[in-house]
Amino acid sequence: MPSNKLHRAKVLLHRPAGRGYYRLVLLAPGLAAAAAPGHFVMLRVSANLDPLLARPFGISSVIAKRSIELYYRVAGRGTTLLTAVEPGRTLDLLGPLGNGFPVPDRAATPLLVAGGSGFPPLLYFSSRYGKQARLFVGSRDKECLPPAAVMKDLRSRTKAVHYATEDGSRGACGFVTDTLAAYLARPAAGESPVIYACGPNAMLASVSRLAAEHSIPCYVSLEERMACGLGVCMGCSVSMKSGGYKRVCKEGPVFDSREIDWGGKTILQVGR
Repeated sequence: MPSNKLHRAKVLLHRPAGRGYYRLVLLAPGLAAAAAPGHFVMLRVSANLDPLLARPFGISSVIAKRSIELYYRVAGRGTTLLTAVEPGRTLDLLGPLGNGFPVPDRAATPLLVAGGSGFPPLLYFSSRYGKQARLFVGSRDKECLPPAAVMKDLRSRTKAVHYATEDGSRGACGFVTDTLAAYLARPAAGESPVIYACGPNAMLASVSRLAAEHSIPCYVSLEERMACGLGVCMGCSVSMKSGGYKRVCKEGPVFDSREIDWGGKTILQVGR
């Protein structure tokens, strides 16, 4: 079960990973033992409360049940400061937090759909359930795809990889949802697809519509900015079709896509 336990984690590795990404490995045995695909952590970038708020990061893998791996891109002051953290430092982090992806049935074919920098939760998912999975990954151009080492891991763990770039520099020309739609129109014989997706909300809304059109189960990991990560501040709440709001940090970040009011708004977003 997810935990709100505070951990003091030693930085084992921290270095550029290519294409503007950084790879961060933290020694946190208790957290690593409890983490599952789709969980995230709230990481405090500095000890002097500057910036004041911790930052959310999806867990991209667990190493030897003792360490967690994170991938991130610089997106503001917090992640800019994080790039200067050197191995040997100790950082505070809270987690694992949230609700992760449901475990697929053995007969299911997971379709992993990653857009932009939304690959970390799916990288972790693929390490456990990727043998029968197909990966659909999209970006603006080939330079914005996940790092080469990440793609190598994903290719080795999944049965097929489908690329899409908006400029056509890698794979199909267009959106990743176009590639997904083409596959769903003519799925491979004997496959029983279930969609797991992470990326920008516009992409997730399109994936949700495709899943509904084809009567396919679809689970999405939402990317919302957070303040507390514990459901107290309500800063990451999203609109539900049934009425009211649910918190991405507490009831999510993974939701059944049919629950979400894709035309609704978050109550508040707290910057990075």
